[in-house]
Amino acid sequence: MHICMVAFTDLRFDARIFREASALQDSGQQVTIVATSFAGTEVLPLWQRFDTHLLPINRERSLRLLYPSFWRQAYKILREVTADVYHAHDLDTLWPAARAASHFGVPLVYDSHELWTEQSSIINRPLIRWFWTWLEKHLTKKVAYCITVSDGIKSLLEELYPLHNVTIVRNLPQFRTPIVSNRIREELGLEQTRPIVLYQGGFLTENGLLEQIDAAASFETAALVLIGGGPCETQLRDRVSQKRLQETVFFLPRVSFDELHEYTCSADIGLCLIKNSGLSFYHSMPNKLFEYFMAGIPVIASDFPEIGRVVRDTGAGLLANPQDSKEVALQVNQLASDDRGMAARANAARKAAQTYNWECEAQKLTSLYAGL
Repeated sequence: MHICMVAFTDLRFDARIFREASALQDSGQQVTIVATSFAGTEVLPLWQRFDTHLLPINRERSLRLLYPSFWRQAYKILREVTADVYHAHDLDTLWPAARAASHFGVPLVYDSHELWTEQSSIINRPLIRWFWTWLEKHLTKKVAYCITVSDGIKSLLEELYPLHNVTIVRNLPQFRTPIVSNRIREELGLEQTRPIVLYQGGFLTENGLLEQIDAAASFETAALVLIGGGPCETQLRDRVSQKRLQETVFFLPRVSFDELHEYTCSADIGLCLIKNSGLSFYHSMPNKLFEYFMAGIPVIASDFPEIGRVVRDTGAGLLANPQDSKEVALQVNQLASDDRGMAARANAARKAAQTYNWECEAQKLTSLYAGL
């Protein structure tokens, strides 16, 4: 079977698409990927195993202009691919994938990485939100199978749209054992004995990063390290300067997903404290939570239904209100000063990684396509 995936993303940092494409190809399927190019038109070595088509875009342009341009370019290529199935990664690629699937009379798979219309970036923008809601409602009528990341988002999608074949494929990393690493301390020149509290991922205000920086002002000994990038990076750096936390809060640039494990393993505590700024975040299952498990480090996470259940079931960390910086600081200080508790939760994280890994989860995806 020939599967054509469509993605409006930077492939350097999108581990989910790589894992899905690899699992399908390893199961005997042919995989083509049509995606945006954020770093030139040359296909990166990791992605050369697939038939990958990169469409250059100008990120300085408004998304209102970028999306229509991408959809036209992508549809032209999708018509030439003539696949047996078209697989749209998120709502922003569903239009060209749906058109191509209809043109060839083949199934359309909608891979909803989040509840798109409940994202924090559009939830308070009624016209933009109306457009995406209308588009999703219209296009999901053409979807043969839907994939999403959590029970909560599955329930909401089935409630909102005519979707009856929704499969949960959680955003889990490939299984890795923890490694001995000192990468973060070496790059930042931090003391060997200083605990490192890590956030890795996108720099969005609704990820609770301003509150985490505020919490760092009350850290007893730990350093807060933010690895990533995004639209609010300047705001975050300004907050650090305003609070005079330059010796407590540190920034590192985004790291490609194939290198990230080494950085994660060099931390002592992982933060997964997204805010309740929409149903998408509230019911999410962030990849970083499970990457911390793979690194064998305890977590401090938002006390939300999906995330909270995993942390409680595994015993791999503590839960906190992401909007209460004092509570976050208290949890960090409590964990960092408790050697026995740290060891127990780190062991629980390593044990959790035996279950929460892509090798187990991939079977749901390959079974879905075997059914097609």
